[in-house]
Amino acid sequence: MSNKTTPTKNEKAIPIKVILVGESGVGKTSIILSLLNRYQGKTEVTLGAYFSNKTIIIDGYKLDFEIWDTAGQEQYRAINSLFYKDTSICLLVYDITKKGTFESIKNYWYYSVVENGREGIIFGIAGNKMDLFEDEEVSEKELEEFSNSINACYNLTSAKVFNSVNDIFVKLGKKFIESNFMKELIPQYITKDSKPEDKIDPVKVETKIKEKKIKKESRCC
Repeated sequence: MSNKTTPTKNEKAIPIKVILVGESGVGKTSIILSLLNRYQGKTEVTLGAYFSNKTIIIDGYKLDFEIWDTAGQEQYRAINSLFYKDTSICLLVYDITKKGTFESIKNYWYYSVVENGREGIIFGIAGNKMDLFEDEEVSEKELEEFSNSINACYNLTSAKVFNSVNDIFVKLGKKFIESNFMKELIPQYITKDSKPEDKIDPVKVETKIKEKKIKKESRCC
């Protein structure tokens, strides 16, 4: 095992508020648990909101993804809009085996975030449950066309396949680094005289989980 340190351009992680939206049952919670290496095959329906965070180093920058998992049920949609205000990244999630969930992110969730969120918000799309590709109702071509129309990055994902989940967050992180949000935060976290080689302490990818007080009911996702 290598003892080399991981050099970064910033010692303190740059916070990024991320929100996952989509219909109930598409696997938003499962995606997050997979990213945190906590997925065990079953999840619970999110009622309200669930918060977690993970620090990832991308292109030399230490980024702290502050991830909000929101409820997909219609009765919680008004509440969800309150979480869009300070969000920098939105991941639209749908189930590839249910065409209706794809139409929903196109015709409702995307516009809801645009109308209630901050200007310049970064979008990503996750076509989830790729392990059930034999039952897919949404082609990758449809996914690509929609992503291009809203300038979003995309990935087919599965909570059972870690790399697919990690890839979409890396793509989102890269878009954030190139965004105006990053330009606004750089002065607070990176000094002009700091250099990657000056960092001598090893940087570890940290996972911290914080749960808001919410009610849940069991179900398999």
